[in-house]
Amino acid sequence: MALSADKTRASRGILNKRVETFSIKTSQTLYIGSLAAFTTLGRVQAAAAATGLRPAGVVEAIINESGANISAATGNAGGTVKAQIAWGHEVYVDIKTAARTFVNLNKNVFISDDDAVTDTTGAGTAGVRVKIGSLTELNSAKSAGWLAVRIYGDADAT
Repeated sequence: MALSADKTRASRGILNKRVETFSIKTSQTLYIGSLAAFTTLGRVQAAAAATGLRPAGVVEAIINESGANISAATGNAGGTVKAQIAWGHEVYVDIKTAARTFVNLNKNVFISDDDAVTDTTGAGTAGVRVKIGSLTELNSAKSAGWLAVRIYGDADAT
């Protein structure tokens, strides 16, 4: 289910992590911990299985017009509300039912929403599938696991 509040995500492999700041898409709300995607205009929004989006990473901080760190925020037309996006490391994410199989370890997964990943079946048609990274480890229930953000494997989850 899509986020409706900030979410603290466990992370590891932070020596490989990169962080950059991007403007939030106008009228789009982002939460700290959200999986994020780039729009065709280079702004970020909450990740979704939707046409025209590209993977960005995970929201680590949100900065308002005054430069102060804040919680959830909605983007404005001027692009002065920004999000710090991290990638290149691993984060702990929810996994949708369609992708809950050990066969999907080390395979690419796709954005389901700003909180979870899924496989090709759960991500819809080819035009709306947004790769976000590859699964490196699953919990015993296979309902959550470690996602290598924007590091793609050699095969997609099936």
